[in-house]
Amino acid sequence: MRAQLISILRCPACGGPLDLQGSSGDWIDTGTLICPAEGQHYPIRAGMPHLYVDNAHWAPKAREAVGWVEFHKDRNIYDQTGVDIDFQLPYFPHEPWIEIARQFDITLELIAPRPGLRVLDVGAGRGWAAKHLALRGCNAVAIEVNPDDQVGLGRANALMAQAKTCFDAVIGDSENLPFADGSFDVVFAAAALHHTSNLNMLLKNVWRVLRPGGRLVAMNEPCVADLASEEELQKSIAAERAYGINENHPRLDGYRDALRQAGLREDQLFSWQSYGMPLSAREQWSAQLNVPPPSAFTPKPGTLAKMIGRWWSRPVAESATYQQQAWMDSILRTCGGGIILVASRP
Repeated sequence: MRAQLISILRCPACGGPLDLQGSSGDWIDTGTLICPAEGQHYPIRAGMPHLYVDNAHWAPKAREAVGWVEFHKDRNIYDQTGVDIDFQLPYFPHEPWIEIARQFDITLELIAPRPGLRVLDVGAGRGWAAKHLALRGCNAVAIEVNPDDQVGLGRANALMAQAKTCFDAVIGDSENLPFADGSFDVVFAAAALHHTSNLNMLLKNVWRVLRPGGRLVAMNEPCVADLASEEELQKSIAAERAYGINENHPRLDGYRDALRQAGLREDQLFSWQSYGMPLSAREQWSAQLNVPPPSAFTPKPGTLAKMIGRWWSRPVAESATYQQQAWMDSILRTCGGGIILVASRP
């Protein structure tokens, strides 16, 4: 980790600042972070500070970290020695990565990465997104529960060396982010929101570490249709849950309720396939889904706040904006689908 990271690191037990012991220099590979207030010690291993409290709240995260390793070993896809797929991500030309790459390109447009932008990648996996953000000049930090050097964030060292770039990797809990208030301009998440065991707690932590005006940009998140069978949903996530992996499929209202409770303002929430889609293509897509096209949604007096409650602090939206969001809500409630979500801290 870079020595400059210490200024924003905080004790996950009390939220206080940390002191470094046993190392020096601009890059810190090993050492110990100490909380002067609580006396807690947190090791730095392979450049990654391990900032979590090993208690009942952390226990399911620890099980999940082990589960991901077992999941990959059981499928004979664990050992990355001599394999360069990780170095290509998300631009690996096979599914599901073709769709993930398209979503990542959309989120890059939304984030508009630039030198000095402070970005936190939550649930970062092996750190591929943080790598791409760092390559674009961002001051990127990745946090993940799994430190494994093959299929966890320990793999980040190989990604950085191959790409000749640098970002910080932290082992910790996204539901108890070990960072100072207002530390980041952007919090990024790729398929991470639905893997948390407590979405409300995660989003409250996102609100805290964002600066006022900062944004959450999340991609590759499932949004389940309102009438989807609970039995079928449980079947679809059973394989990962068998390994102790947190896997959930929220509905539209689940995302919105959690955003609202966290104090985050929803800016955009849409099916990623609709991004940049011309009106003619949207009407054709609507027909295929058996959902009325955007032009069919006409705002009625007094219904806007009820239909799009996410704009509770904004002026009344223009008719076209209302139509687009009402149409998107109808698609997600009827059919579900993968979404991209953008929210901000007022």
